[in-house]
Amino acid sequence: MRTRLLTLFFVIVASTLVAQDIIKSKSIPTTYDRSSFAVFYIENPAQNHWSEVRPMIDSVIFSDKYDNNNFSNIIISSSIAGQLPTKGTQDVLLNELNNMNVGRQLIAKWYNRQPDGSMNMELIHKRGRFTATDADFLKAQTSKRGNAALEDFGNRLINLSHILVIDLQNVKTTEELEIKNMKGWQANAIGYLFRLDFNEEKQNELYDTWIYDDDTEDVKNQKRAAFDKIVFSLNPVTTQIVLISATQLESSSGIRLALKAKSMEQLLKELVQKSYDEIIYKTEMKVEDLKVKTPLYQTRPLRAKIGLKEGLKTDYRFFVYEHVFNPKTNEAEPKRRGVIRVAGRSSIVDNRKEATGDMGTSKFYQVAGRKLEAGFTLQQQNDFGLELIAGGEAGNTSGLLLRADFRLGRFIGIPAFYLYGEFGALESKYYYGTEASFVRYGAGLAKGFQLGRNLEIRPYFGFGLDNTTDEGIGSTISSLYIKPGVNLALNLRHNIQLVGGLGAYSFIGEVTDASGYTVAGSWDDLYDKSGPSALFGVKFMF
Repeated sequence: MRTRLLTLFFVIVASTLVAQDIIKSKSIPTTYDRSSFAVFYIENPAQNHWSEVRPMIDSVIFSDKYDNNNFSNIIISSSIAGQLPTKGTQDVLLNELNNMNVGRQLIAKWYNRQPDGSMNMELIHKRGRFTATDADFLKAQTSKRGNAALEDFGNRLINLSHILVIDLQNVKTTEELEIKNMKGWQANAIGYLFRLDFNEEKQNELYDTWIYDDDTEDVKNQKRAAFDKIVFSLNPVTTQIVLISATQLESSSGIRLALKAKSMEQLLKELVQKSYDEIIYKTEMKVEDLKVKTPLYQTRPLRAKIGLKEGLKTDYRFFVYEHVFNPKTNEAEPKRRGVIRVAGRSSIVDNRKEATGDMGTSKFYQVAGRKLEAGFTLQQQNDFGLELIAGGEAGNTSGLLLRADFRLGRFIGIPAFYLYGEFGALESKYYYGTEASFVRYGAGLAKGFQLGRNLEIRPYFGFGLDNTTDEGIGSTISSLYIKPGVNLALNLRHNIQLVGGLGAYSFIGEVTDASGYTVAGSWDDLYDKSGPSALFGVKFMF
């Protein structure tokens, strides 16, 4: 039965991953323009801990990847506060934003509209110069217009104005959640994304209200009134839900002592920051306009001319495409040639300035695919950073093994660094022939190193607890263990790997039952389970 379930799991997961690849590879845009965001948080005084959450919103740090269109007050009232997201709640919120004239206020910001109704192109030109790449700059220097050509880039950015509304719900402390030995917070964050519809018709309406110096006062008044009547609509894009937490070990364990203690206030500040960060990260998975695209600049090592200005963080994933001419369709079609990830934090260039032709590059490392060539197209493809291994172990400690590795790079700036948890189970005859069913739980840290484009070695160190209900003893007993080891993974696809590994179980401490009574001096006295183990399995990456 267990084998059948494992086989079914393999088939379902593998089919899902392959289907996702097919969908993503149909069309790959080669251009990328910088988007802008106006962010709002929904006010909810009835929400638990709102009086503590509200001041933290003012300290949220917004991504350098997007131009900031925030209003002076980012807290808004809404009738959908605290509700689960549906098509209905999205429509209600959209209507409320339109009633607030958010679209018109965004246009007023873009065109730097003054109290007297006059407008100018100052901000548009500034953002146009800032979004231009080195290639754009060098091309502009060969034209008659020079830098003025770069300023025109700003016009195409207006229609990439997004509005993100965040609703923080179910904010609770770990104490309220009855989580032992932890302090901190947990919440649900719902993000509603909309986009400004600044089409050609609306552009013409806007330009008709442009006030010139030689306009009479009557004409100026007419244009001011006309501007106030223009409806700049918003269109819904997507809605995302994320579970967020900010916690720390409460106990005086060795792990806890190695970390700087944080107050509940500091942890709440982290939670509110995550409400923005995680919604943005998940939204970038869904919205094509938010995915960075750029040419591969260099191959040894892999480098591209993007950095902090594009919001890069360690281990962000990029697919690499070559556009190949198809004589049947008479078009160039994208073919994925590899998968790369952003290297360590120090390898990300600070390019938050206007292009001058000599912008620095950020370093990447390859995790799948074939040899890459300069000029191939990179496309940002955020992932969940989750890897699942299903397989078995052989040795003194053996049986079914399920393991989940979570990638920490974008949080700590160290590439291919993981926190993992594992579960193992075995039914066998030990202890003079009596039946003992074993279940073990473990956790630890791991660090991956690429041995080749499609081969990774990953040392790890962890600890865990082995449990059994032994008929001979007549009680549930357990023992702690430590487990160093190393796994080797070979790509079958960029998100499916064959995994083999060697580990070593070492059981420590006395064996106790549920009441704390010492049953034996060591686990090995009863079951002789310490020693090497071999792992064989399949890994699925999400």
